[in-house]
Amino acid sequence: MATRETRVQRGRRRGHRLARQLVGELAGARVVAGVSQSALARELGRSQSEVSRFESLNRIDGISLVRIAELASLLGLELSASLHPSGDAIRDKGHQALISRVRAEMFPSGAVRAEVPFPAPGDPRAWDLVLRADGQLVGVEAETRIRDVQALVRRIRQRERDGGVDEVLLVLSASRANARLVHELRTALGDGYTAPPRTLLNALRAGRRLPGSGVVML
Repeated sequence: MATRETRVQRGRRRGHRLARQLVGELAGARVVAGVSQSALARELGRSQSEVSRFESLNRIDGISLVRIAELASLLGLELSASLHPSGDAIRDKGHQALISRVRAEMFPSGAVRAEVPFPAPGDPRAWDLVLRADGQLVGVEAETRIRDVQALVRRIRQRERDGGVDEVLLVLSASRANARLVHELRTALGDGYTAPPRTLLNALRAGRRLPGSGVVML
């Protein structure tokens, strides 16, 4: 059975692919421009053998964006790079403690799984927890601090759409900062998140179906 690729493995694989692509483009541009490895090395203040090792990807993990940008500039090119959202960031100890509090609220017989990937193949996102009660699937998203209400609402909408669950339970750390924004957050989430927190927690503790999506603080 194939094992799921870790985030670090995924990042390394993509880094290797981008390095091969960029170095290949640079080597091709050098040949088209009629520039020898020796001439390029002189401009860099390096040896020809170093340029050769670079182009042969001899030490792919050691290839830097700075060196790629230097070579690109010598060949009349310019490096451009950007970052794009692709999955969820790693979480800190506070987040793990919040997840533990959610587990402590659950009825012992309730089925729960952690870090459950989204159903679409290749989607790198995952639920913090997925709860199953009486045939209902609940995706749990834990948030230690509300930093941007609208950004959080957009993320929850995307998870509703792509997460493959029946209801969403957004769990916030019980802090003063979150308490000041939780009403605004519930209002922004709309009618689908009006289930009272006490009702949601009682359902969790009893192992019953949740009456709907909602927001609770623990």
